[in-house]
Amino acid sequence: MSKLMMRFLIISSLFVLFISCKTYEITNTTKIESNQKNFQNLYFSDSEKDYVYKASIEVYGKQLGGIFVAKKMNDTLHRAVLTTDFGNTLLDFEVSENSFKVNYCVDELNKKIVLNTLKDDFRLVFRQNHKVEEVFENQSHTIYKVNDGKRFNYLYESKSEKKLIQLSHTTKTKEKVVIRFEGKNTTFAEKINIEHKNIKLKIELNQISN
Repeated sequence: MSKLMMRFLIISSLFVLFISCKTYEITNTTKIESNQKNFQNLYFSDSEKDYVYKASIEVYGKQLGGIFVAKKMNDTLHRAVLTTDFGNTLLDFEVSENSFKVNYCVDELNKKIVLNTLKDDFRLVFRQNHKVEEVFENQSHTIYKVNDGKRFNYLYESKSEKKLIQLSHTTKTKEKVVIRFEGKNTTFAEKINIEHKNIKLKIELNQISN
């Protein structure tokens, strides 16, 4: 191997190492001082309400759709059921911060990696209380950084409407999941999009009006 080729490989390896070790940060933001120590997501906080959505799930090239219903069972537990438009159950699970129980699952979703991913996704969607570590801002958002084990959550609150519009779940170096919320108020999200950056899984929920 020539010295030129060896030098090229060394430089390329160092460049890849530099990129892979770069700490994740949100561009065009400023860290600010804040007394806020807790952020509350109220979208699924009402135990008297059934949250009903038209669902579309794209998982590894397969498309599933139907009706998604979520219910807050108590202070720590939510139950969610996905059915076909004709009422046949596709997925029925219960999730809290410390538990996950699958009551029923069709074969298309009954894969360990898929179920673990859904557990983590909806644990984020349903989580009400977030302990704030740092606060940032840009022109249109206040952004709350929250430790989540060895990972982090960044919660984007619109300055104009004071609503949670995005939750980004990251490692120390890159974004893994983005959850986007759209709603007319702070207590009900009429549309939710969950997009993964590293696996082929997308979920879209659209409110079904009563």
